[in-house]
Amino acid sequence: MTIYYTLTFGILVTEMIIFCILVLPLPSHWRRAMLKFASTSPAVGKALHVLKIIFAFIFILFIDTINRLQRIDSADDSGEQRQHYDYSYEANNKAKKFYAQRNLYLTGFTLFLSLILERTSTLVLQVLKREEELDNLKKETQSTTQGHQQFIDNEDTYKKEIAALNAEVKQLKQQERDFETLKKQVAQQSVEYNRLADERNALEQAASGQKSEVKKDI
Repeated sequence: MTIYYTLTFGILVTEMIIFCILVLPLPSHWRRAMLKFASTSPAVGKALHVLKIIFAFIFILFIDTINRLQRIDSADDSGEQRQHYDYSYEANNKAKKFYAQRNLYLTGFTLFLSLILERTSTLVLQVLKREEELDNLKKETQSTTQGHQQFIDNEDTYKKEIAALNAEVKQLKQQERDFETLKKQVAQQSVEYNRLADERNALEQAASGQKSEVKKDI
């Protein structure tokens, strides 16, 4: 196997390992950390740029292996028309065909797996973004629920305070009515006291007048 097909085989193995890592049921924070590193690291970006160039060469190799297979098939057709059968030529031709088919499968699977890997990584990133959005929505819903519960608790507290204030207002109104009644009673007693005092003074004056007349008569 030549060096470029060895490199293609190494890329295929690497793609298989990365694909297995992507589909493994890893914890979300681990997968999120790995994908975040892969999407933000400048070194990974440069490596992906180099891989795109390599995949372009692999695609050229894929086209070349197809052309080579066609040439080998045409050579087989021309060999069958010969009168003298050459076993060494047939073995050599079959070996070339085997290697060409191997290279075709190798380059084809490498290209196909690269497309699947790109699509899978995109889907995993979308799923992780949706999970983050869902977590944020859960947090917002939880905070909203806590705020609503706090509002309900505050409303109950305010209702209790309003009820207590209404009770105090009723008590103060009752006390005010009692105070007004007491004022009226005090006013009535004051008027009665003044009347009695006036009557007493009148009686005392009348009594003192009678005593002075008795003295004069004596």
